[in-house]
Amino acid sequence: MGKDKPAKKNQSSSKPSVVATAPPPSWPPFKPTLPVVHLSPETPVPGLEDKIILLRNFWPKALCRDYVNFLRTLPLTTTPGRPKRGEAVRVNDRFQVDDLRFSQRLWVETGLRDALLEESVKHLWGGEVVGLNPNIRVYRYSKGQYFDCHYDDSNLVSLPQTNEYSGTTSTKTTWTLLLYLTSSAEGCGGGETVFYPHDRRSAKEEIAIAPETGLLLLHKHGDDCLLVSTAIVLTLYPC
Repeated sequence: MGKDKPAKKNQSSSKPSVVATAPPPSWPPFKPTLPVVHLSPETPVPGLEDKIILLRNFWPKALCRDYVNFLRTLPLTTTPGRPKRGEAVRVNDRFQVDDLRFSQRLWVETGLRDALLEESVKHLWGGEVVGLNPNIRVYRYSKGQYFDCHYDDSNLVSLPQTNEYSGTTSTKTTWTLLLYLTSSAEGCGGGETVFYPHDRRSAKEEIAIAPETGLLLLHKHGDDCLLVSTAIVLTLYPC
């Protein structure tokens, strides 16, 4: 059976019990200068134009390779196979850090801000768009790993003012942003992001977005989040 909106809290994505305190890493520069193509938001699923958005070729393959190599140096930790009560089962390797500067670079220096403020899509965001959550998460899926069905929660975030006034402004996240660095082109099989539009796991109803190198996927979260999972990784590019 489908679940009503309040029931989504019973399958929420797991939250860290301790706030990330590690210092931000020295992220590689964005080379070549971004964007390398005109970023045109796509709505790949009829009827879900306000839930799922794609930006293809957000990063070129060369930059994705640079980041794959760099991410090998980070201290990723494997998530436990037995989640806490109310959390979805997730088996992957993960790194998390709060990095306001990097989130602002992703927002401004990649062309993302301009793309999401286009007239054709700006009405989708549910308010004034001010930036990205500075909580950066890196996920690495090895063969056999996956993220079971869950809902992504909204978060309250304080961001610095962008006008002449100093201080911060309180904001609420409304969309999840996923950037794929590898795909079947590099020998990675499986790992699709799968949506279930009727809040129930059904192979007949599932909508699978396959990873593409450099693809940016945005999907609505919070009260309007679709039930979502990451499919089991079948083959893996050595990294």
